[in-house]
Amino acid sequence: MVGTILLKYKAYAMKTTVLIGISQIVLSILLLSIPCSSQETSKQGKENHKSPPRGLRLSLSIRADRSEYRIGDVLRMETQLTNAGEDTLFLFDDVCWNPGNSLSIHVLDVWGKEVSGHSDFLRDCLPPPPAHDDITRLFKLEPGTFYGVVNKFDICELVPGPGAYSVVVHYLSGISKDWISEFGGEKMTALPVWTSDDPELSSNRLHIVVKP
Repeated sequence: MVGTILLKYKAYAMKTTVLIGISQIVLSILLLSIPCSSQETSKQGKENHKSPPRGLRLSLSIRADRSEYRIGDVLRMETQLTNAGEDTLFLFDDVCWNPGNSLSIHVLDVWGKEVSGHSDFLRDCLPPPPAHDDITRLFKLEPGTFYGVVNKFDICELVPGPGAYSVVVHYLSGISKDWISEFGGEKMTALPVWTSDDPELSSNRLHIVVKP
């Protein structure tokens, strides 16, 4: 009887020892994993709080030689694309007049309705795309610098008759990121080029008065 009790006690003691051993192992594993988790969380937190990369910023502005014209006059307009960001960017040399892309001019009357005059020719400049790795077709704009063009427009080309008008210009690059990736070459792909994937730009409104 006593022997039976001793055997049961030893078996119970061994079972208890095994359970305690397993508990200690599990606890050790949990304690070891806590610093790793903390470091991982801290690392992720730092990554999530990284400053986002600065995007390219380009602004468009226009100005005329004066604010009042006769219907037979010519408007001389300066158009400027300025790098308004903190990083260098490159412009494709398609800065010319085309209703579909590049530079397009719009005239609004006092009610905000778009109007147009009469012209014997269409401003549809369409420069050919650059050759493979030909970065000479790109203008480099450092922060704060601009690229400008000066053009002359017959007043009768812009407006239907005397009155007060607002002139606004839009710019959309004629070259896309996909085109550069596929045909531009390594040199061009490595440059921060302003493309048609970037937002279309709108200039300030230029107010003019046209007299008979």
